Amino acid sequence: MEDTRELRAQGVLADRVDGEPPAILGLSTSEILIVSGVVGLVCLPATLLLGAMFGAVQIALGLTGFLFLGGVYGGSVIFRRLKRGRPIGYYQVRLAILMQRMFGGNKFILRGGSWDLGRSAPMGRKK
Repeated sequence: MEDTRELRAQGVLADRVDGEPPAILGLSTSEILIVSGVVGLVCLPATLLLGAMFGAVQIALGLTGFLFLGGVYGGSVIFRRLKRGRPIGYYQVRLAILMQRMFGGNKFILRGGSWDLGRSAPMGRKK
């Protein structure tokens, strides 16, 4: 405990060195990039389509900025709730399992039940 106090007195505040530190709104840099990428891919085409429909593309581009900021804030709230009380990288593994179930692959073992070596006869006897 004294080592921690001494390090804090020297200006070292790293409590968890095995993960990325929170940067903005409680999310790490990579998480902010994911949230902003998803929001941008959804927000920009939607507002451009609406702007083209109503003939006001410039207004739609201005609205995109406000919607983008709101989407990043909302995404950070969702990410913080996903992260709460879970180990580092938990939701990345859950997302990888979801992608495996949707598109196939064999990175994770998803089968439950009893496992055996596939031998039904005792050793020494041949079938």
